[in-house]
Amino acid sequence: MKNARNVWQAICNGLSRSQRGLNILLEEGEKIYTPSELKAAAERAALALLKAGVSPGDRVGIMAQTTPSTVVSFLGCWAAGAVAVPLPLPMRAVDPRSFMEQSRMRLEKVEAKLLTLPGSLIPMVGEMGEGMRLLASEELDRAGDLPPTPSRPGDTALVQFTSGSTSEPRGVMLSHANVMANVRAITRKVKVSRRDTIVSWMPLYHDMGLIGYLITALSSGASLVLMPPQRFVSDPALWLRSMSEHKATITGGPNFAYALSTRILASGGAGDIDLSSLRLALNGAEPVDHEVMDGFVAAGAAYGMRPEVPYPVYGLAEATLAVTFPQPGKMYRLDHVSRAGIEEDSYAHPAEAGEEGTRTLVSLGSPLEGVEVSVFKEDGSEAGEREIGEVCVRGDSVMQGYWADAAATAETLRGGRLHTGDLGYFAGGELYLVGRIKDMVIIGGRNLFPEDVERCVERISGVRKGNAVAFGVSTRRGRERLVLVGETHLSCAQAAGETARAISSTVREEIGVPVREVVLVPAGSLPKTSSGKKRRFLCRDLYMGNALQAVARSGAAVIGI
Repeated sequence: MKNARNVWQAICNGLSRSQRGLNILLEEGEKIYTPSELKAAAERAALALLKAGVSPGDRVGIMAQTTPSTVVSFLGCWAAGAVAVPLPLPMRAVDPRSFMEQSRMRLEKVEAKLLTLPGSLIPMVGEMGEGMRLLASEELDRAGDLPPTPSRPGDTALVQFTSGSTSEPRGVMLSHANVMANVRAITRKVKVSRRDTIVSWMPLYHDMGLIGYLITALSSGASLVLMPPQRFVSDPALWLRSMSEHKATITGGPNFAYALSTRILASGGAGDIDLSSLRLALNGAEPVDHEVMDGFVAAGAAYGMRPEVPYPVYGLAEATLAVTFPQPGKMYRLDHVSRAGIEEDSYAHPAEAGEEGTRTLVSLGSPLEGVEVSVFKEDGSEAGEREIGEVCVRGDSVMQGYWADAAATAETLRGGRLHTGDLGYFAGGELYLVGRIKDMVIIGGRNLFPEDVERCVERISGVRKGNAVAFGVSTRRGRERLVLVGETHLSCAQAAGETARAISSTVREEIGVPVREVVLVPAGSLPKTSSGKKRRFLCRDLYMGNALQAVARSGAAVIGI
Protein backbone atom coordinates (compact mmCIF):
# COMPACT_ATOMS: atom_id res chain seq x y z
CA MET A 1 0.00 0.00 0.00
CA LYS A 2 2.96 2.28 0.63
CA ASN A 3 3.62 3.05 -3.06
CA ALA A 4 -0.02 2.86 -4.22
CA ARG A 5 -1.47 6.03 -5.78
CA ASN A 6 -5.07 4.92 -5.55
CA VAL A 7 -7.39 2.37 -3.95
CA TRP A 8 -7.18 -0.09 -6.85
CA GLN A 9 -3.39 -0.18 -6.77
CA ALA A 10 -3.49 -0.71 -2.99
CA ILE A 11 -5.88 -3.64 -3.43
CA CYS A 12 -3.71 -5.13 -6.18
CA ASN A 13 -0.67 -4.90 -3.90
CA GLY A 14 -2.58 -6.67 -1.15
CA LEU A 15 -3.90 -9.40 -3.43
CA SER A 16 -0.35 -10.15 -4.53
CA ARG A 17 0.42 -11.11 -0.90
CA SER A 18 -2.87 -12.74 0.05
CA GLN A 19 -2.98 -16.44 0.84
CA ARG A 20 -6.67 -17.22 0.33
CA GLY A 21 -8.37 -14.18 -1.19
CA LEU A 22 -12.14 -13.81 -0.75
CA ASN A 23 -14.87 -16.18 0.41
CA ILE A 24 -18.55 -15.13 0.31
CA LEU A 25 -21.03 -17.21 2.33
CA LEU A 26 -24.24 -17.36 0.28
CA GLU A 27 -27.48 -19.24 0.93
CA GLU A 28 -26.76 -21.53 -2.01
CA GLY A 29 -23.17 -22.20 -0.95
CA GLU A 30 -19.77 -20.54 -0.78
CA LYS A 31 -18.24 -18.49 -3.57
CA ILE A 32 -14.45 -18.52 -3.36
CA TYR A 33 -12.11 -16.22 -5.28
CA THR A 34 -8.40 -16.83 -5.21
CA PRO A 35 -6.42 -13.57 -5.20
CA SER A 36 -5.62 -13.90 -8.93
CA GLU A 37 -9.23 -14.77 -9.80
CA LEU A 38 -10.55 -11.74 -7.93
CA LYS A 39 -8.10 -9.39 -9.62
CA ALA A 40 -8.94 -10.80 -13.07
CA ALA A 41 -12.71 -10.53 -12.42
CA ALA A 42 -12.31 -6.90 -11.32
CA GLU A 43 -10.34 -6.05 -14.44
CA ARG A 44 -13.02 -7.59 -16.63
CA ALA A 45 -15.66 -5.57 -14.77
CA ALA A 46 -13.63 -2.39 -15.27
CA LEU A 47 -13.40 -3.01 -18.99
CA ALA A 48 -17.15 -3.65 -19.17
CA LEU A 49 -17.82 -0.34 -17.40
CA LEU A 50 -15.55 1.49 -19.83
CA LYS A 51 -17.34 -0.15 -22.78
CA ALA A 52 -20.66 0.90 -21.24
CA GLY A 53 -19.56 4.52 -21.54
CA VAL A 54 -18.20 5.12 -18.04
CA SER A 55 -15.23 7.49 -18.07
CA PRO A 56 -12.72 8.15 -15.28
CA GLY A 57 -14.38 10.36 -12.66
CA ASP A 58 -17.93 9.29 -13.56
CA ARG A 59 -20.13 8.23 -10.67
CA VAL A 60 -21.40 4.66 -10.70
CA GLY A 61 -24.25 3.70 -8.39
CA ILE A 62 -23.84 0.27 -6.83
CA MET A 63 -26.82 -1.38 -5.15
CA ALA A 64 -24.67 -2.90 -2.45
CA GLN A 65 -26.12 -6.33 -1.80
CA THR A 66 -23.36 -8.63 -0.53
CA THR A 67 -22.91 -10.82 -3.60
CA PRO A 68 -19.85 -11.80 -5.65
CA SER A 69 -20.87 -9.54 -8.53
CA THR A 70 -21.33 -6.57 -6.18
CA VAL A 71 -17.83 -6.97 -4.74
CA VAL A 72 -16.44 -7.23 -8.26
CA SER A 73 -18.43 -4.11 -9.23
CA PHE A 74 -16.75 -2.05 -6.50
CA LEU A 75 -13.28 -3.24 -7.47
CA GLY A 76 -14.01 -2.80 -11.18
CA CYS A 77 -15.23 0.72 -10.54
CA TRP A 78 -11.94 1.73 -8.93
CA ALA A 79 -9.92 -0.16 -11.55
CA ALA A 80 -11.69 1.90 -14.22
CA GLY A 81 -11.02 5.17 -12.41
CA ALA A 82 -14.72 5.73 -11.69
CA VAL A 83 -16.34 6.89 -8.42
CA ALA A 84 -18.28 4.27 -6.48
CA VAL A 85 -21.60 5.37 -4.94
CA PRO A 86 -22.91 2.62 -2.64
CA LEU A 87 -26.68 2.46 -2.21
CA PRO A 88 -28.27 0.69 0.74
CA LEU A 89 -30.81 -2.08 0.71
CA PRO A 90 -33.79 -1.85 3.06
CA MET A 91 -33.08 -3.85 6.23
CA ARG A 92 -36.47 -3.25 7.83
CA ALA A 93 -40.02 -3.08 6.57
CA VAL A 94 -40.22 0.11 4.50
CA ASP A 95 -42.41 1.44 1.75
CA PRO A 96 -40.77 0.19 -1.50
CA ARG A 97 -41.75 3.39 -3.30
CA SER A 98 -40.12 5.50 -0.59
CA PHE A 99 -36.96 3.39 -0.78
CA MET A 100 -36.81 3.72 -4.57
CA GLU A 101 -37.38 7.45 -4.37
CA GLN A 102 -34.53 7.88 -1.88
CA SER A 103 -32.22 5.84 -4.11
CA ARG A 104 -33.22 7.82 -7.20
CA MET A 105 -32.60 11.13 -5.43
CA ARG A 106 -29.11 10.04 -4.36
CA LEU A 107 -28.21 8.96 -7.87
CA GLU A 108 -29.54 12.18 -9.36
CA LYS A 109 -27.67 14.26 -6.79
CA VAL A 110 -24.30 12.80 -7.81
CA GLU A 111 -25.29 12.67 -11.51
CA ALA A 112 -24.54 8.96 -11.69
CA LYS A 113 -23.72 7.56 -15.14
CA LEU A 114 -25.44 4.25 -14.41
CA LEU A 115 -26.60 1.95 -11.65
CA THR A 116 -25.17 -1.54 -11.36
CA LEU A 117 -26.98 -4.11 -9.26
CA PRO A 118 -27.56 -7.88 -9.08
CA GLY A 119 -29.82 -8.93 -11.93
CA SER A 120 -32.36 -10.36 -9.49
CA LEU A 121 -32.99 -6.85 -8.15
CA ILE A 122 -33.68 -5.19 -11.51
CA PRO A 123 -37.44 -5.95 -11.41
CA MET A 124 -37.60 -4.31 -7.98
CA VAL A 125 -36.08 -1.06 -9.24
CA GLY A 126 -37.60 -1.06 -12.70
CA GLU A 127 -39.62 2.07 -11.96
CA MET A 128 -36.41 3.92 -11.21
CA GLY A 129 -35.00 3.06 -14.62
CA GLU A 130 -36.39 6.06 -16.49
CA GLY A 131 -33.42 8.23 -17.35
CA MET A 132 -31.14 5.91 -15.38
CA ARG A 133 -29.26 3.13 -17.12
CA LEU A 134 -29.41 -0.16 -15.24
CA LEU A 135 -26.67 -2.73 -15.63
CA ALA A 136 -26.76 -6.19 -14.07
CA SER A 137 -23.55 -6.61 -12.09
CA GLU A 138 -23.20 -10.19 -13.33
CA GLU A 139 -22.89 -8.81 -16.86
CA LEU A 140 -19.72 -6.90 -15.94
CA ASP A 141 -17.65 -10.07 -16.03
CA ARG A 142 -16.30 -9.69 -19.57
CA ALA A 143 -12.90 -10.71 -20.90
CA GLY A 144 -10.43 -8.22 -22.32
CA ASP A 145 -7.34 -6.15 -21.64
CA LEU A 146 -7.58 -3.27 -19.20
CA PRO A 147 -5.69 -0.01 -19.78
CA PRO A 148 -3.73 1.39 -16.79
CA THR A 149 -5.95 3.05 -14.18
CA PRO A 150 -5.74 6.86 -14.37
CA SER A 151 -6.82 7.73 -10.79
CA ARG A 152 -4.63 10.15 -8.84
CA PRO A 153 -4.52 10.41 -5.04
CA GLY A 154 -6.64 13.56 -5.00
CA ASP A 155 -9.36 12.14 -7.26
CA THR A 156 -12.65 11.15 -5.66
CA ALA A 157 -12.86 7.40 -5.01
CA LEU A 158 -16.13 7.15 -3.17
CA VAL A 159 -19.28 9.09 -2.35
CA GLN A 160 -20.47 7.54 0.89
CA PHE A 161 -23.93 8.70 1.95
CA THR A 162 -24.30 9.22 5.69
CA SER A 163 -26.81 7.08 7.54
CA GLY A 164 -29.24 9.92 8.14
CA SER A 165 -29.62 9.15 11.85
CA THR A 166 -29.66 12.86 12.80
CA SER A 167 -30.32 14.57 9.44
CA GLU A 168 -31.05 13.84 5.82
CA PRO A 169 -28.36 11.65 4.21
CA ARG A 170 -25.47 13.61 2.73
CA GLY A 171 -22.93 12.43 0.20
CA VAL A 172 -19.49 12.31 1.83
CA MET A 173 -16.78 12.78 -0.81
CA LEU A 174 -13.67 10.73 -0.12
CA SER A 175 -10.55 10.89 -2.26
CA HIS A 176 -8.25 7.95 -2.91
CA ALA A 177 -5.77 9.64 -0.58
CA ASN A 178 -8.43 9.89 2.18
CA VAL A 179 -9.29 6.20 1.94
CA MET A 180 -5.68 5.01 1.75
CA ALA A 181 -4.62 7.20 4.70
CA ASN A 182 -7.37 5.76 6.89
CA VAL A 183 -6.84 2.16 5.81
CA ARG A 184 -3.10 2.53 6.32
CA ALA A 185 -3.66 3.89 9.84
CA ILE A 186 -6.04 1.03 10.71
CA THR A 187 -3.65 -1.57 9.33
CA ARG A 188 -0.69 -0.23 11.29
CA LYS A 189 -2.60 0.16 14.55
CA VAL A 190 -4.02 -3.37 14.64
CA LYS A 191 -1.20 -4.92 12.58
CA VAL A 192 -3.39 -6.48 9.89
CA SER A 193 -1.35 -8.85 7.71
CA ARG A 194 -1.59 -11.81 5.35
CA ARG A 195 -1.73 -14.04 8.44
CA ASP A 196 -5.14 -12.62 9.38
CA THR A 197 -8.56 -13.94 8.45
CA ILE A 198 -11.31 -11.34 8.71
CA VAL A 199 -14.99 -12.36 8.98
CA SER A 200 -17.63 -9.68 8.40
CA TRP A 201 -21.39 -9.45 7.90
CA MET A 202 -21.43 -5.64 7.89
CA PRO A 203 -23.21 -4.21 4.81
CA LEU A 204 -21.08 -3.03 1.90
CA TYR A 205 -23.05 0.24 1.80
CA HIS A 206 -21.81 1.01 5.32
CA ASP A 207 -18.37 2.57 5.82
CA MET A 208 -17.46 -0.07 8.39
CA GLY A 209 -18.27 -2.89 5.97
CA LEU A 210 -16.87 -1.34 2.80
CA ILE A 211 -13.76 0.45 4.07
CA GLY A 212 -13.15 -1.22 7.40
CA TYR A 213 -13.37 -4.77 6.12
CA LEU A 214 -13.44 -5.08 2.32
CA ILE A 215 -10.79 -2.49 1.42
CA THR A 216 -8.68 -2.95 4.55
CA ALA A 217 -8.61 -6.74 4.27
CA LEU A 218 -7.86 -6.87 0.55
CA SER A 219 -5.22 -4.12 0.60
CA SER A 220 -3.41 -5.62 3.60
CA GLY A 221 -3.22 -9.11 2.11
CA ALA A 222 -5.56 -10.65 4.70
CA SER A 223 -8.03 -13.39 3.84
CA LEU A 224 -11.63 -12.13 3.86
CA VAL A 225 -14.87 -13.99 4.58
CA LEU A 226 -18.04 -12.02 3.85
CA MET A 227 -21.57 -12.87 4.89
CA PRO A 228 -24.69 -11.02 3.63
CA PRO A 229 -26.22 -9.03 6.52
CA GLN A 230 -29.57 -10.66 5.80
CA ARG A 231 -28.07 -14.01 6.79
CA PHE A 232 -26.86 -12.55 10.07
CA VAL A 233 -30.30 -11.07 10.78
CA SER A 234 -32.06 -14.37 10.11
CA ASP A 235 -29.47 -16.48 11.96
CA PRO A 236 -27.10 -14.47 14.21
CA ALA A 237 -25.41 -17.70 15.35
CA LEU A 238 -24.07 -18.14 11.81
CA TRP A 239 -21.64 -15.27 12.47
CA LEU A 240 -20.21 -17.13 15.47
CA ARG A 241 -20.06 -20.45 13.65
CA SER A 242 -18.27 -18.81 10.72
CA MET A 243 -15.64 -17.31 13.04
CA SER A 244 -14.98 -20.79 14.39
CA GLU A 245 -15.01 -22.60 11.06
CA HIS A 246 -12.70 -20.12 9.31
CA LYS A 247 -10.49 -19.52 12.37
CA ALA A 248 -11.16 -15.78 12.25
CA THR A 249 -8.62 -13.49 13.84
CA ILE A 250 -10.57 -10.24 13.32
CA THR A 251 -14.28 -9.50 13.15
CA GLY A 252 -16.59 -6.65 14.08
CA GLY A 253 -20.06 -5.22 14.32
CA PRO A 254 -22.26 -2.76 16.21
CA ASN A 255 -23.08 -3.08 19.89
CA PHE A 256 -26.42 -4.84 19.35
CA ALA A 257 -24.68 -7.68 17.50
CA TYR A 258 -22.65 -8.51 20.60
CA ALA A 259 -25.77 -8.38 22.79
CA LEU A 260 -27.36 -10.97 20.48
CA SER A 261 -24.20 -13.06 20.41
CA THR A 262 -23.96 -13.07 24.20
CA ARG A 263 -27.43 -14.58 24.48
CA ILE A 264 -26.61 -17.18 21.86
CA LEU A 265 -23.33 -18.17 23.50
CA ALA A 266 -24.86 -18.30 26.97
CA SER A 267 -27.65 -20.58 25.75
CA GLY A 268 -25.35 -22.82 23.71
CA GLY A 269 -27.21 -21.83 20.54
CA ALA A 270 -24.04 -21.65 18.43
CA GLY A 271 -23.13 -25.27 19.10
CA ASP A 272 -19.65 -26.60 19.70
CA ILE A 273 -17.55 -23.69 18.42
CA ASP A 274 -14.03 -22.45 19.10
CA LEU A 275 -13.32 -18.71 19.35
CA SER A 276 -9.73 -19.05 20.50
CA SER A 277 -8.35 -17.80 17.15
CA LEU A 278 -9.95 -14.35 17.60
CA ARG A 279 -7.64 -11.51 18.53
CA LEU A 280 -9.95 -8.54 17.84
CA ALA A 281 -13.73 -8.07 17.74
CA LEU A 282 -14.33 -4.43 16.84
CA ASN A 283 -17.37 -2.78 18.39
CA GLY A 284 -18.39 0.39 16.54
CA ALA A 285 -21.09 2.15 14.47
CA GLU A 286 -23.29 2.80 17.53
CA PRO A 287 -22.78 3.65 21.24
CA VAL A 288 -20.80 0.99 23.11
CA ASP A 289 -22.47 -0.41 26.24
CA HIS A 290 -20.08 -1.68 28.91
CA GLU A 291 -22.65 -4.21 30.14
CA VAL A 292 -22.82 -5.74 26.67
CA MET A 293 -19.01 -5.88 26.50
CA ASP A 294 -18.79 -7.50 29.94
CA GLY A 295 -21.46 -10.03 29.03
CA PHE A 296 -19.73 -10.94 25.78
CA VAL A 297 -16.44 -11.54 27.61
CA ALA A 298 -18.14 -13.76 30.19
CA ALA A 299 -20.09 -15.78 27.63
CA GLY A 300 -17.17 -16.07 25.21
CA ALA A 301 -14.79 -17.46 27.83
CA ALA A 302 -16.46 -20.88 27.64
CA TYR A 303 -15.59 -21.00 23.93
CA GLY A 304 -11.93 -20.07 24.29
CA MET A 305 -12.30 -16.33 23.67
CA ARG A 306 -9.74 -14.20 25.48
CA PRO A 307 -10.98 -11.19 27.51
CA GLU A 308 -8.86 -8.73 25.48
CA VAL A 309 -10.68 -9.60 22.23
CA PRO A 310 -13.59 -7.06 22.45
CA TYR A 311 -12.27 -3.86 20.87
CA PRO A 312 -14.40 -0.66 21.14
CA VAL A 313 -13.63 1.91 18.45
CA TYR A 314 -14.82 5.34 17.28
CA GLY A 315 -15.20 6.81 13.83
CA LEU A 316 -17.57 8.42 11.35
CA ALA A 317 -18.07 8.58 7.59
CA GLU A 318 -16.82 12.17 7.37
CA ALA A 319 -13.43 11.01 8.64
CA THR A 320 -13.47 8.15 6.08
CA LEU A 321 -14.06 5.67 8.91
CA ALA A 322 -11.71 5.29 11.89
CA VAL A 323 -10.73 8.03 14.35
CA THR A 324 -9.65 6.40 17.62
CA PHE A 325 -8.62 2.81 18.43
CA PRO A 326 -7.41 1.33 21.74
CA GLN A 327 -4.10 -0.48 22.14
CA PRO A 328 -4.58 -4.02 20.76
CA GLY A 329 -3.97 -6.95 23.09
CA LYS A 330 -5.27 -5.18 26.20
CA MET A 331 -8.68 -5.41 27.81
CA TYR A 332 -10.95 -2.43 27.22
CA ARG A 333 -10.89 0.31 29.84
CA LEU A 334 -13.89 1.68 31.73
CA ASP A 335 -14.34 5.09 33.34
CA HIS A 336 -16.86 5.48 36.17
CA VAL A 337 -18.08 9.05 36.34
CA SER A 338 -20.75 11.12 38.04
CA ARG A 339 -23.87 11.50 35.92
CA ALA A 340 -24.63 14.80 37.66
CA GLY A 341 -21.16 16.08 36.78
CA ILE A 342 -21.73 15.36 33.10
CA GLU A 343 -25.23 16.82 33.03
CA GLU A 344 -24.69 19.90 35.20
CA ASP A 345 -20.96 20.74 35.09
CA SER A 346 -19.90 19.31 31.69
CA TYR A 347 -17.12 17.55 33.58
CA ALA A 348 -16.43 13.86 34.02
CA HIS A 349 -15.92 13.63 37.78
CA PRO A 350 -14.58 10.17 38.76
CA ALA A 351 -17.09 8.12 40.79
CA GLU A 352 -17.39 4.71 42.40
CA ALA A 353 -18.61 1.86 40.20
CA GLY A 354 -22.08 0.65 41.09
CA GLU A 355 -23.04 3.69 43.13
CA GLU A 356 -26.31 5.46 42.45
CA GLY A 357 -25.79 8.30 39.98
CA THR A 358 -22.68 6.74 38.45
CA ARG A 359 -22.36 6.37 34.70
CA THR A 360 -19.86 3.88 33.27
CA LEU A 361 -18.27 4.74 29.92
CA VAL A 362 -16.04 2.67 27.65
CA SER A 363 -12.72 4.01 26.39
CA LEU A 364 -12.57 4.28 22.62
CA GLY A 365 -8.80 4.54 22.55
CA SER A 366 -6.44 7.18 21.23
CA PRO A 367 -6.22 8.89 17.82
CA LEU A 368 -4.88 6.86 14.92
CA GLU A 369 -1.71 7.79 13.09
CA GLY A 370 -2.24 10.94 11.03
CA VAL A 371 -5.45 11.83 12.90
CA GLU A 372 -5.64 14.77 15.31
CA VAL A 373 -8.54 14.77 17.77
CA SER A 374 -9.43 17.76 19.96
CA VAL A 375 -12.34 18.56 22.27
CA PHE A 376 -13.77 22.08 22.30
CA LYS A 377 -16.06 23.54 24.92
CA GLU A 378 -19.20 25.52 24.16
CA ASP A 379 -17.31 28.83 24.45
CA GLY A 380 -14.87 27.73 21.73
CA SER A 381 -11.90 27.10 24.01
CA GLU A 382 -10.09 23.78 23.97
CA ALA A 383 -11.18 21.44 26.75
CA GLY A 384 -8.77 20.20 29.36
CA GLU A 385 -8.54 16.75 30.96
CA ARG A 386 -12.05 15.41 31.66
CA GLU A 387 -13.76 18.58 30.42
CA ILE A 388 -16.63 17.74 28.08
CA GLY A 389 -17.09 19.35 24.70
CA GLU A 390 -17.52 18.68 21.00
CA VAL A 391 -15.11 16.19 19.45
CA CYS A 392 -13.30 17.65 16.42
CA VAL A 393 -11.04 15.84 13.96
CA ARG A 394 -8.28 16.95 11.62
CA GLY A 395 -6.05 14.92 9.32
CA ASP A 396 -5.56 13.24 5.95
CA SER A 397 -8.63 11.04 6.41
CA VAL A 398 -11.09 13.94 6.71
CA MET A 399 -13.50 14.17 3.78
CA GLN A 400 -13.27 16.61 0.87
CA GLY A 401 -16.79 17.77 1.70
CA TYR A 402 -20.43 16.89 1.05
CA TRP A 403 -21.36 16.40 -2.59
CA ALA A 404 -23.10 19.50 -4.01
CA ASP A 405 -23.81 20.88 -0.53
CA ALA A 406 -21.54 23.83 0.16
CA ALA A 407 -23.61 25.05 3.12
CA ALA A 408 -23.46 21.72 4.97
CA THR A 409 -19.75 21.42 4.17
CA ALA A 410 -19.03 24.87 5.59
CA GLU A 411 -21.04 24.07 8.72
CA THR A 412 -19.19 20.80 9.35
CA LEU A 413 -15.66 21.74 8.24
CA ARG A 414 -14.76 24.84 10.23
CA GLY A 415 -11.35 26.20 11.03
CA GLY A 416 -9.69 23.28 9.29
CA ARG A 417 -11.47 20.82 11.59
CA LEU A 418 -14.29 18.35 11.19
CA HIS A 419 -16.95 19.11 13.78
CA THR A 420 -18.45 15.72 14.57
CA GLY A 421 -21.45 16.73 16.67
CA ASP A 422 -20.35 14.17 19.27
CA LEU A 423 -19.76 15.18 22.87
CA GLY A 424 -16.88 13.61 24.75
CA TYR A 425 -13.75 14.08 26.81
CA PHE A 426 -10.19 12.85 27.12
CA ALA A 427 -8.89 11.09 30.21
CA GLY A 428 -5.41 9.60 30.29
CA GLY A 429 -5.02 10.27 26.56
CA GLU A 430 -8.07 8.18 25.66
CA LEU A 431 -11.43 9.34 24.28
CA TYR A 432 -14.80 8.76 25.95
CA LEU A 433 -18.11 9.76 24.36
CA VAL A 434 -21.13 10.90 26.36
CA GLY A 435 -23.67 11.60 23.59
CA ARG A 436 -24.56 13.77 20.62
CA ILE A 437 -25.24 17.50 20.71
CA LYS A 438 -28.43 17.29 18.67
CA ASP A 439 -29.85 14.41 20.73
CA MET A 440 -29.37 16.11 24.10
CA VAL A 441 -32.53 16.84 26.11
CA ILE A 442 -32.45 19.73 28.60
CA ILE A 443 -34.87 19.31 31.50
CA GLY A 444 -34.72 21.46 34.59
CA GLY A 445 -31.22 22.63 33.68
CA ARG A 446 -29.93 19.06 33.31
CA ASN A 447 -28.36 17.90 30.06
CA LEU A 448 -29.83 14.43 29.57
CA PHE A 449 -28.46 12.03 27.00
CA PRO A 450 -30.96 9.66 25.37
CA GLU A 451 -28.56 6.71 25.62
CA ASP A 452 -28.72 6.82 29.44
CA VAL A 453 -32.51 6.73 29.44
CA GLU A 454 -32.69 4.07 26.73
CA ARG A 455 -30.26 1.71 28.49
CA CYS A 456 -32.26 2.09 31.68
CA VAL A 457 -35.52 1.28 29.87
CA GLU A 458 -34.18 -1.64 27.85
CA ARG A 459 -33.55 -3.64 31.03
CA ILE A 460 -37.29 -3.77 31.67
CA SER A 461 -39.07 -6.98 30.71
CA GLY A 462 -41.31 -6.46 27.71
CA VAL A 463 -39.08 -3.88 25.98
CA ARG A 464 -36.90 -5.06 23.08
CA LYS A 465 -33.23 -4.42 23.88
CA GLY A 466 -31.72 -1.89 21.48
CA ASN A 467 -35.16 -0.70 20.41
CA ALA A 468 -36.08 2.17 22.72
CA VAL A 469 -35.90 5.82 21.68
CA ALA A 470 -35.88 8.79 24.05
CA PHE A 471 -36.27 12.38 22.90
CA GLY A 472 -37.41 15.79 24.08
CA VAL A 473 -40.57 17.62 23.05
CA SER A 474 -41.34 21.25 23.86
CA THR A 475 -44.71 22.24 25.27
CA ARG A 476 -46.55 25.40 24.28
CA ARG A 477 -44.93 27.12 27.27
CA GLY A 478 -41.51 26.26 25.87
CA ARG A 479 -40.65 23.65 28.47
CA GLU A 480 -38.95 20.49 27.30
CA ARG A 481 -40.48 17.18 28.33
CA LEU A 482 -39.10 13.65 27.98
CA VAL A 483 -40.90 11.11 25.78
CA LEU A 484 -39.98 7.46 25.43
CA VAL A 485 -41.00 5.19 22.53
CA GLY A 486 -40.12 1.50 22.73
CA GLU A 487 -40.75 -1.66 20.78
CA THR A 488 -42.45 -4.62 22.42
CA HIS A 489 -43.57 -8.12 21.47
CA LEU A 490 -46.48 -7.81 23.90
CA SER A 491 -49.89 -7.87 22.25
CA CYS A 492 -52.03 -7.85 25.39
CA ALA A 493 -53.04 -4.24 26.05
CA GLN A 494 -53.11 -4.77 29.82
CA ALA A 495 -49.61 -6.30 29.98
CA ALA A 496 -48.24 -3.62 27.67
CA GLY A 497 -49.83 -0.93 29.79
CA GLU A 498 -48.18 -2.33 32.92
CA THR A 499 -44.82 -2.32 31.12
CA ALA A 500 -45.32 1.31 30.06
CA ARG A 501 -46.05 2.30 33.65
CA ALA A 502 -42.99 0.36 34.85
CA ILE A 503 -40.87 2.34 32.39
CA SER A 504 -42.09 5.65 33.82
CA SER A 505 -41.36 4.55 37.38
CA THR A 506 -37.91 3.16 36.56
CA VAL A 507 -36.77 6.28 34.70
CA ARG A 508 -37.98 8.54 37.51
CA GLU A 509 -36.15 6.42 40.12
CA GLU A 510 -32.88 5.80 38.23
CA ILE A 511 -32.49 8.93 36.07
CA GLY A 512 -34.33 11.31 38.35
CA VAL A 513 -36.67 12.95 35.83
CA PRO A 514 -40.29 12.25 34.92
CA VAL A 515 -41.28 10.78 31.56
CA ARG A 516 -44.17 12.82 30.19
CA GLU A 517 -45.37 9.92 28.04
CA VAL A 518 -44.35 6.35 27.24
CA VAL A 519 -45.50 4.84 23.96
CA LEU A 520 -45.02 1.13 23.23
CA VAL A 521 -45.17 0.12 19.55
CA PRO A 522 -45.02 -3.24 17.72
CA ALA A 523 -41.65 -4.90 17.17
CA GLY A 524 -39.94 -3.76 13.97
CA SER A 525 -41.83 -0.46 13.66
CA LEU A 526 -39.30 2.04 15.04
CA PRO A 527 -37.64 4.08 12.28
CA LYS A 528 -33.99 3.19 11.75
CA THR A 529 -31.36 3.95 9.15
CA SER A 530 -30.26 1.38 6.57
CA SER A 531 -27.37 0.50 8.88
CA GLY A 532 -29.62 -0.02 11.91
CA LYS A 533 -29.12 3.27 13.78
CA LYS A 534 -32.07 4.81 15.60
CA ARG A 535 -33.66 7.78 13.82
CA ARG A 536 -34.64 9.78 16.90
CA PHE A 537 -35.72 12.89 15.01
CA LEU A 538 -37.97 10.94 12.64
CA CYS A 539 -39.43 9.07 15.61
CA ARG A 540 -40.12 12.41 17.26
CA ASP A 541 -41.83 13.66 14.08
CA LEU A 542 -44.00 10.53 13.96
CA TYR A 543 -44.91 11.05 17.60
CA MET A 544 -45.79 14.71 17.06
CA GLY A 545 -47.86 13.74 14.02
CA ASN A 546 -49.69 11.09 16.04
CA ALA A 547 -48.49 8.57 13.47
CA LEU A 548 -47.13 5.89 15.81
CA GLN A 549 -49.03 2.62 15.98
CA ALA A 550 -49.35 2.40 19.76
CA VAL A 551 -49.82 -0.88 21.59
CA ALA A 552 -49.99 0.98 24.91
CA ARG A 553 -49.46 4.47 26.34
CA SER A 554 -48.70 5.78 29.79
CA GLY A 555 -48.69 9.41 30.88
CA ALA A 556 -49.95 12.57 29.22
CA ALA A 557 -49.41 13.25 25.54
CA VAL A 558 -47.23 16.27 24.80
CA ILE A 559 -48.95 16.70 21.44
CA GLY A 560 -51.06 19.83 21.41
CA ILE A 561 -50.00 20.92 24.93
